[in-house]
Amino acid sequence: MIPIKLSLRNFMCYREASLSFDGIHVACLCGDNGNGKSALLDAMTWALWGKSRAKTDDELIHLGMTDMEVEFDFAVGKERYRVIRKRSRAKSRRAGQSLLDFQAAAGDGFRSISGNAIRETEHKIIDTLRMDYDTFINSAYLVQGRADEFSKKEPSKRKQVLADILGLSRYDELEDRAREQARLKEREARDLEIAIVQMDREVAEKGTYETELRSASDNVAQMEKEWQGLQDAVRVLQERKQSLDLKHKQQGEVERRIRQARDAMTSFDGRVRDHRKHIEKFESIIAAYAAESAKVQAHIDELTAKEGNLEKKRAELLDNSNRLHYLETTNSKLKGEMEELRKKVDMLSDDEANCPLCGTELGVEGRGRIMENYEKQGLEKKGLFRVNEEEKNRIELTAKSLKIEISNIDRTVRESRELYARHAESLDKDYKEAQKALPEEREALKKVEGELQQWSETLDAEVKNLESQKAELVGMPEVEAKQAATKKESNDVARRLEQGRQQMGSVKEKIYRCVNLERTRAEKSTLKDAVIKELKIYEELALAFGKKGIQAMLIENALPELEEEANSLLSRMTDNRMSVRIESQRALKSKEGEAETLDINIGDELGTRRYEMYSGGEAFRIDFALRIALSKLLARRAGAPLPTLIIDEGFGSQDANGRERLVEAINSIQDDFEKILVITHIDEMKESFPVRIEVTKDSGGSKVQVV
Repeated sequence: MIPIKLSLRNFMCYREASLSFDGIHVACLCGDNGNGKSALLDAMTWALWGKSRAKTDDELIHLGMTDMEVEFDFAVGKERYRVIRKRSRAKSRRAGQSLLDFQAAAGDGFRSISGNAIRETEHKIIDTLRMDYDTFINSAYLVQGRADEFSKKEPSKRKQVLADILGLSRYDELEDRAREQARLKEREARDLEIAIVQMDREVAEKGTYETELRSASDNVAQMEKEWQGLQDAVRVLQERKQSLDLKHKQQGEVERRIRQARDAMTSFDGRVRDHRKHIEKFESIIAAYAAESAKVQAHIDELTAKEGNLEKKRAELLDNSNRLHYLETTNSKLKGEMEELRKKVDMLSDDEANCPLCGTELGVEGRGRIMENYEKQGLEKKGLFRVNEEEKNRIELTAKSLKIEISNIDRTVRESRELYARHAESLDKDYKEAQKALPEEREALKKVEGELQQWSETLDAEVKNLESQKAELVGMPEVEAKQAATKKESNDVARRLEQGRQQMGSVKEKIYRCVNLERTRAEKSTLKDAVIKELKIYEELALAFGKKGIQAMLIENALPELEEEANSLLSRMTDNRMSVRIESQRALKSKEGEAETLDINIGDELGTRRYEMYSGGEAFRIDFALRIALSKLLARRAGAPLPTLIIDEGFGSQDANGRERLVEAINSIQDDFEKILVITHIDEMKESFPVRIEVTKDSGGSKVQVV
């Protein structure tokens, strides 16, 4: 993977930043501690693999921002690609959102080649790079503080570190899988052995089962013969029973006809009584018609007399009405006259009043005399008015009483006339109907009495027939009892016969199972041999995949290559003064044999010493040489090209001469890589590289520029 361009938005300490790697071969990524040098490498790894130094993606978002984005262009071979990864911070009720787009160059632009999901897209990126995150940080990216991860370990643990770097853990997984398969095969073989023993135990009973089958067959044959005899007896009794049932059914039919005859006689007897009642009724109506008609006529005559009295009452009421009208007219006139007198008296009350008749002036004496005359007339008229009012009140009371009496008499006469008219009409109707219906009822009675006599004769005949059939059915209970007993005995034999047949079937199944078990036993025995063979294969594979197997062989094969790469670089950094030798075994002191180890021995002008005897700048140069050698080894073993080397290590442990030699060593391997990036904060190191990528930081965040 060769970086081409990196663009960041709200990523860690960067708000907006863009870095182009075009034209850069070897460069120094410099700046003060905390300015954000390593954050640029975190942006690359997060864009490609979604991984960085942070524990969660949200920790990478710039403080105070809600989302971030990284766009990274890179090349693999001659192909150019672009990765765009975005992340929005989680909110109170919604989880954080992530987006990943993987694009390939196409003409003047890019086209998306992303998968259906982020994980699928990440797998495509890994397949394109032929490198995952762990391989990258152990090969192309020398992470800060991890250059001595291999050399600083105890000799007994270096082999495990080397195994981890070489990715030999997959052989541990294969060993575990082989051991698990071996355990499964061992359990399967044990289960097969148990099954075979059980089969042998059951097959040994085959002879006993065959003896039981012969005995059961004899018993079944004997019971079948007994059951057949009982079935014949049941059939004979059944035929006898059917004959009696037929007669019993016929008896039921006779009883039904008897009930029918009795029901018919009851019905006809009721009809005879009904006809006789009707005849008596019609004869009574005809006999009483003359007397009832005379009674109705007498009542009508009484009503005629009441109507004459009613006319007298109406004439009296008319007289009262006329007198009342006269009195009302007279009083109305008297009332007017009294009002006129009152007005004249009022006129005379004035001292200067004139005569109301001639208009001449009146004196006091004349006015008094006239007023006295008017008052006398008024009293006379008032007395007459009061007498008329009293008479009028009496007449009104009498008229009211007469009206009520006339109304009651009129209603009574009218209603009574209607009632007696209806009664007379009903009498005439009933009389005519009785005269017409009486001969018909007498004829119907005669006919019904004849039919009743016929049903009586039928009933007598059916009763005699029933008594005859009952005599024939006396023996039926005995037949039924014998039939039930024979059926019960037959059912008992049938049940025992079925049990015998089931026993035969069960024994046959056991014998058949024994035959199948003999065949299955041979199959399981063959299968057990195959399982045991597979068990041995998995046990051998477990040993082969183990620490002392293929892993040890791969480490042994890798050590010469590792030594050669490390010594090539170390010799350039030390003017051929120092060399590395890695030994994987050490002789035991207490007994014969060798112990598994991974000692690092360093040769210089003073002799050969163990790595642990070195410190400071010398140890750093050894660590650096071993780390570069491990990176190349891992890249070759992973089948991934290693065109880019990123060194995120401090050079503070080196003196000026040591730093110069490290720079020379880096320059000496520059032809092995397309791009080399060295991250440092030491000012003296900046001028040692042809290109500087400077990282600064202010209140607006980190900035990056190529110098």
